[in-house]
Amino acid sequence: MLGLRFLLRLPEPLLRLVAGRPVEVDGLRPAITAQVLMRVAKYAPFDAPHQNGELTRARRELNLAGMLAGGRIGRSVVTTDHSCRGPGGILRLRLYTPPGLAAPSPALVFFHGGGFVLGSIETHEGACRLLAEEAGVRVVSVGYRLAPEHPFPAAAEDAISAYRHVHGHAAEFGADPGRLAVGGDSSGANLAAVVAHASARGEVPRPAFSMLLTPATDALGQSRSHHLFARGFRLDHDEWAWYRSQYTPNAADYTDPRASVRYDEHVSGLPPTYIATCGFDLLRDEGEDYARRLAEAGVPVVHRRHDGQLHGFTNRVGIDPDARAALLYAAGVLKAGLALG
Repeated sequence: MLGLRFLLRLPEPLLRLVAGRPVEVDGLRPAITAQVLMRVAKYAPFDAPHQNGELTRARRELNLAGMLAGGRIGRSVVTTDHSCRGPGGILRLRLYTPPGLAAPSPALVFFHGGGFVLGSIETHEGACRLLAEEAGVRVVSVGYRLAPEHPFPAAAEDAISAYRHVHGHAAEFGADPGRLAVGGDSSGANLAAVVAHASARGEVPRPAFSMLLTPATDALGQSRSHHLFARGFRLDHDEWAWYRSQYTPNAADYTDPRASVRYDEHVSGLPPTYIATCGFDLLRDEGEDYARRLAEAGVPVVHRRHDGQLHGFTNRVGIDPDARAALLYAAGVLKAGLALG
């Protein structure tokens, strides 16, 4: 991780040498840092952890990498650990509070990515610190149950339960329940959207705002971008399919709205939403289709495609200047959205 930080901060002429020949797909070219990451990934191809019994090790190493990558971000942000009772037991919560922020304040309930299998509060420590600091909000990061030990709909149930708890105990978190947003990245963005859709069905109070970063919205995985970026762009189709098989082993669940919000009919009551997609991401088109669907239903939507970025930029904010810029943009939209709300 330290080596990647050094590599991605090399002067541009040196970065171009490392990146190799320019790549162009669908009329787009990746950022230089993204192309370097693509080249590095060729020497460390995805190997499903369950194939060699190392899922626990993979999770531990990803947690460590997340802490190393995010350790230098938002050092003045104060963290406190909390918990709540979920459908399957106790859920970990971590509160990030920027210095000098009076209570009650706007707040974000955040769900980490990792394909519903990997990831944790620790892997997204840097992203949560940056969002808290730059958006001027309290952030509550949720440690939900992971597959394959806890397959669908465990994560969705935990997300709804955690959001309901934070809203109902807002004073304990210094949060204003009327200015409470939901957000996440990748599978975590899926869970944030699941919470928003639950609010449209009247199951939980409506969030003031929704922030979806490279969201997974369709477990069928049949969009054009799934074919364009099936291999060699950080998140390969085989890796994505393995995550899907762990979380939703029953194909009949692929179109359940709690797994694929794209198939939920309850759209018109959703909160104002920011959706970020990346130009070189197999989830790109399903995220953009979802943004269009919300806009057509009259939901206030801001969509931004980061043309040169790869999937999962929130995990790289401590090492990749381009990824950091993408999350800073999201922080600005979140701040504005909660202020307007």
